[in-house]
This record gives sequence, structure tokens and C-alpha cells, in this order.
Amino acid sequence: MRAISLILLFLLFDLGLNAQERADDSILEVYNELIENLQSGLQYLEHTQRKETIEGCSYKGEWQSQMCMQKSFFLLGGKKDVDDSNCFAVASIHNALASIYLIYPEYETIPKMLDLSFKKIMTYRNGNRFNFWNLLPPNRSLSDDDVVGEQPLVRRPTNFKLKTKYINNAANVVEDADDTSLAYAAIALRKKYKSELTDSFSLTVKSIEPIFGQYRDKDRNNRHWFNFMFGNDHDTEAYLTWLADEYQFKRWNFFKAFCHNASAYLPFSQCYPHPYVPYLPYGSNDLDGVVNANVLTALSYYDELDSEGAEAAIRFIEKKSKRAKYDRVGIYYPNRYHFPYAVSKAYASGVRDLQLSTEYIHTYLLKKQNRDGSWSAKRRVNKKDKLQSTAYALNALLYIGKLDDENTRKSINAAMGYIMKHAITDDHGVHWEGGVFFSGGTVVRNFLVWKSDAYTTSIILTAFANYRKHLEEKYDIVPLKTDRI
Repeated sequence: MRAISLILLFLLFDLGLNAQERADDSILEVYNELIENLQSGLQYLEHTQRKETIEGCSYKGEWQSQMCMQKSFFLLGGKKDVDDSNCFAVASIHNALASIYLIYPEYETIPKMLDLSFKKIMTYRNGNRFNFWNLLPPNRSLSDDDVVGEQPLVRRPTNFKLKTKYINNAANVVEDADDTSLAYAAIALRKKYKSELTDSFSLTVKSIEPIFGQYRDKDRNNRHWFNFMFGNDHDTEAYLTWLADEYQFKRWNFFKAFCHNASAYLPFSQCYPHPYVPYLPYGSNDLDGVVNANVLTALSYYDELDSEGAEAAIRFIEKKSKRAKYDRVGIYYPNRYHFPYAVSKAYASGVRDLQLSTEYIHTYLLKKQNRDGSWSAKRRVNKKDKLQSTAYALNALLYIGKLDDENTRKSINAAMGYIMKHAITDDHGVHWEGGVFFSGGTVVRNFLVWKSDAYTTSIILTAFANYRKHLEEKYDIVPLKTDRI
């Protein structure tokens, strides 16, 4: 009899727990709103993806991205917003869509978008590396003996007109670790969602880590002035941003570097850009926390985290996460919540040694949330960029997990409410206004920035898909057939 009583008591206790896990009306309302917004958001991305190339203007497979001068700046001109094609935007949106499709393959509009965008990503390839910009004819003469129309191709903005020879030559940048890591992540994700990868865009690189490992913050005779002034990072052995050899001083010091930067318009300076020679900005490589997180994400997809470079990048990120000074940890990312987003995404992708970093980030995010459910960047970053900041922070909390923690759950629900209130609905579906997702870095990081409604929408939809999955698992919700498209 005692055994039967214990069994009955256990069953009653178990039923009580299950009752707590059943979805009430408010949870189902949130769940249904997530599904509705996912469907409408994907409809918007499908409609706004370029279906044809307009040569010299926009390209098939990409989404609109704008290169924006927030204020007038020397050599770059006045305030303006101009469409720009770049690898970072199209690869980021591709990877967001791929991650959604791997969770919910019933979204049948996604594969076509992935095919088109993947082809575009591969056009930024140069050998086994990838560039930020397209390879295009110059808009003007770049050297004294030029014949316009018979010049070599260069990397440059698509539609943003650069006037002087100097600034045109400076725009012809070398390949970088950021775009290269995003492109290799796209290749890895493509292998996951396509059972057979037989197209001509797949690469036969045996290992991707050496591509990044060749350029690390180790035994250098140079330092970037931004890192020196705001990061004090030196010999971290983490990954550098640019995939090119930097200028080597016999013995570096800040005074020498300052003199070279001050004489940037003279050919003898390490900072001087020469015609048709791929340019490493300022002649000095740099260390960026977001770039290192993006590299780690790519390495995790290829199971290549067992390297000195990856271990050093993890140590570097942990140091920066603990310090919690996120405004300048990314040279090219002025929004303080991009670093938490990138680090937590790497953690969720399989870089489990970032757990301590995510603990610091989790505490920071809960502390910094506004009463209305949003987060805010600095005032100079697109007028605090609240929607973009909230999208990054929300994704970070979802990637970190801890969703059974009451404070985390309240924070997520408040962020969801804020984002839902700012949705824009039109004939093409639902989307969100784009915030700053990238900048020109260093002296122009708050002046020259990139925005994209499609980019912001894609990362918000990623958060919705992840939260939808969590609700289904926690409350045993079975999607109706009418929820599938």
C-alpha cells in the first residue's frame, strides 16, 4: 500500500509540473504572433530580393543596403544615403535565412532566396578569400597616365561616388577576415541544408583556419593607433581583420605611427594608397572583437576550433566581455550590442569555451535594458539606434539560453513587445527599419555607416524563429498545418 501511495503521489506531482508547462492563452497569443510575423517577414525578404542585375547599380541575389554619410566629412562629401552592394550584407542575410530554414524547412520560399544570394556571395571571392566590395571598373582616372575605360578593375562602392584619386585608391581594399568568415559560414550552412552540394560554387579548401591564422596579433612590428588608444591590446595572438601583410617598422612606437598617419597624403607614408594596389587601411592591421567572434563562428562550422588562433581569440573575447566596454571593442561596429550578438552567436554555433564570456554578457544585457523593453546605443550612433540595439540584444539572450530564468524571460518578452510595436506592414509583408550594422571604422565610424531594412528584418526573424522553437519545446505546442507555407 505504501508503494502504491508513493506512485500516486509521484503521478500527482508530475501532473502538477506538466500543468505548469502548458501554454496559456497569453503564450499562445505570442506564439501565433511569432508565426504571423515570420511568414510576413519572409514574404517581405522574398519580394525585395533583387531578381535581376542592373549593371553598375544593383545585383541579382542581394537586398538593398545603403551606404550613409551621417554628416559632412573631408574627402567623402556631404550627408547622403546611397545604395551599396557588399558581401557583408548579403552574406549576413543569407546566413540568417539558412539558420531559420534549418529549424523550419516548411518555409518553402527560403531555398530560392538562398540560391540567389549564395551565387552573389561567391562573386566577392578572390582565391580562397572574400572582399567587402565588388570588383568594378574605376569611376575616374586613378593615375596620371590612365586611359579611362582601359583600366584594371578595382574594389569600390557601387554607387557612392568618390571624387579624388586618393580616396578612390584607398577604397580599393584588400580581402578581410570578416567577409571571408561570413562567406565560409554560408558555404557550411549550404552543405547542411542541401543534401547534395554539386554546384560550381563549392570550394575545395581542406582547412579554413590557416586563412585566418596567417594574420594574427603576434610578433608584430606595427600596431594600429585605434587599438593602442582604446584597447591597449598587444600580442594577444587573436585574429587580425585584414588578410594582408602590414607595414613593418624597425621598432614601432606611437610617435612614428602618428607621423605616418599625419603624412598620409605623401607617397612615402605607410598610409598612402597607390593606384591599383589593394590597400590595407592605414598600412596597419587591426584587432576587432566582432571580427574575431565571426571567425570563431565559421571555424565552429568546420570543426576547426582546436588551434592556437582560436584559443587566443576566445581569450581575447573573454577579456573584452569581462571588461564590458563594448562601445569600442569593434572598430567597424559602433553599436555596443553588436559584440554581445556576435559572441553569443558564436557560442550557440558550437564555441562552448565562450561560456564565461556569455555570463558576463548576460549580466550586462539584463542591467542595460530600458523600461520600454529596448536597449540603446550611444547617442551618436544613429540617434541611439534603439531598434537595432534591441534586435542584437534579443538575439544574444536567445543564443545564450537561460530561458527558464525569470529575469531572462521577462527581458525577452519585453524586447519582443518593443520590436512588435515597431513593425512596418505594407503590401510586401512586414519589415523593420534598418539600423547601423557596419561602419567605415576609426575616424569615420560615427559618420560613414551602412544600413539595411532587409538586414535588420532578417536578424529579427532569426530571433522569432528561435523563440518560436523554444515555446514549442517548452509547452509542447504542435504547429497546425495552416501555419506552414
